[in-house]
Amino acid sequence: MSCLIEPREVVRLSTPVAGIVSDVAVDRGDVVAAGDPIARLDSRVEEIQRDLAATRAQDQSGILGLEARIAFLTEQADRTETLAKRNAVSDTTAREAALEAEVARQELAEARVAHVLAGLELTQAEELLRQKQLVSPVAGVVTERLLNPGEYRDGQAHIATIARIDILRVEAFAPIAYFPHVQLGQQVLVTPEAPLDTPRTATIRVIDRVFDAATATFGLRMEIENADLSLPAGLRCTLSFP
Repeated sequence: MSCLIEPREVVRLSTPVAGIVSDVAVDRGDVVAAGDPIARLDSRVEEIQRDLAATRAQDQSGILGLEARIAFLTEQADRTETLAKRNAVSDTTAREAALEAEVARQELAEARVAHVLAGLELTQAEELLRQKQLVSPVAGVVTERLLNPGEYRDGQAHIATIARIDILRVEAFAPIAYFPHVQLGQQVLVTPEAPLDTPRTATIRVIDRVFDAATATFGLRMEIENADLSLPAGLRCTLSFP
C-alpha cells in the first residue's frame, strides 16, 4: 500500500518581540542542532539595560556601609545604656542612642530587599535580551529563510522554518481488513521511491480509531529512525508487513 514520508516536525521559528533583524546565522539547506543560533534582533538597548541591572545587582556597598554603621551604633547604645544605669547620662540620651541603632537596622533590611529586587531586575533584563535571540528548538534542516539582516520583523512574520528529520513520520491509509492485524509498536517495512528505494524498518506509533467510511480505510502513522539524515523527507513510499 502507498504511503508518504514526512518530517517528524516542521517548526516555523519566530521571536516573541518585534524588531530589526541584525543577524541570520543559517540559510536554506543548512543542518542545525537543537540550541544552535538561528537569528538575532538588534539588542543594543537591551544589552545596556542588562549591564545597568548587573551593576546594581553586584553593588553591595550600601549594605556593607549600613552593617558597619549598625555595629558602631549598637556599641554606642550599649555604652550609653551602661552610663545611664550609673546616672552618668540621662535615660533620654540612652533611648535616643538605642533608637538610632534600630533605625539603622531597619535601613539595612530595606537595603537587603533592594539588593534582592536588583537581582530580579537583572533576571528580567537577561530574559528581555534572550527574547531578541532565536535558537533552534530541534535538530533538523532549514527549509526556509524568510528575513535578512536589516529587515523589520513584525509581530507575525517568522524568520526561518526547520524540518526535523532525524526521525521521519510515515503516513498511510490501510484497508479496514488490516485493522485486526496491526498493533502499536509493530515493525513494518517502508520502501521509499527510487532512487532511494532501500527498504527501511518503521515502527507503528498511531492507529486511528475512527475509520473513513467513504474509502473503507483507517489511518496509520509510523516512525523511521534517521539519525544520520540520509533519507530526505517528502518521498512517496510503499508499506508492507513482514
